[in-house]
Amino acid sequence: IEKEYFLFPEKLDKLVKKSYQLVMEIAGMPSQSEAMKMVMLKEGTFFDYFTKEQTDSIIQWAQAEMNLSEPAFRSTMTKMKPFVVVQMATQMQFMGKTESYELTFEKIARENDIAIKGLETAAQQMAIFDDLTNAQQTEMVMDGIRNEDKSPEMIQNMQKMYVRQNVDSLYLMIQQEGGVLAEEQASFLDSRNKNWVPQIKELIADKKTFIAVGAGHLGGPNGVLRLLEKEGYTLTPVKL
Repeated sequence: IEKEYFLFPEKLDKLVKKSYQLVMEIAGMPSQSEAMKMVMLKEGTFFDYFTKEQTDSIIQWAQAEMNLSEPAFRSTMTKMKPFVVVQMATQMQFMGKTESYELTFEKIARENDIAIKGLETAAQQMAIFDDLTNAQQTEMVMDGIRNEDKSPEMIQNMQKMYVRQNVDSLYLMIQQEGGVLAEEQASFLDSRNKNWVPQIKELIADKKTFIAVGAGHLGGPNGVLRLLEKEGYTLTPVKL
């Protein structure tokens, strides 16, 4: 998240430190070598997903937005999974301007000997993209290129909603503007939320636990908040 929207007051720091365990989507970030293995294609090339015309558009976009020549782009991307292009473009757009909640939580936990546990593995998260059809992966990249002018505004709006702590508005925005994410909500959000709830019940049964997951998982009828309420839990918002 951009630094100006990084909401981390002293109260939040204290809540983490008072916990016996920190639970995140994954138990700490994978190493660079592990991450590279997950984003590389096992067979074929990145360019197999695109027509010649689409490839030409991507290369022109990479030259303009990422300052990569055609040979450099082909060399860098040929064995990468399609979604990596979208991720790279976003990272370059916000290079040096962001803070990471995951890394901040992880640092606090390690400095205070708090156990770190994950609801998923990094490999399971990567598999979500692998399960998309080739056509959906192609569309994800092309949609990112076509709507590059709208992307910064959408990210700004999402961050503003996040700082206002309005999880249901954030959920509705994903529904309306999420592209492939909205189309595949069952696999990107709903089914994962349902898989997390039994784990959360077990984790919080006898230990004070701090749970941090992406805000898109919280709102809506199949969000973690509503699912826990259906299990009989009383949830009380904590004002930060």
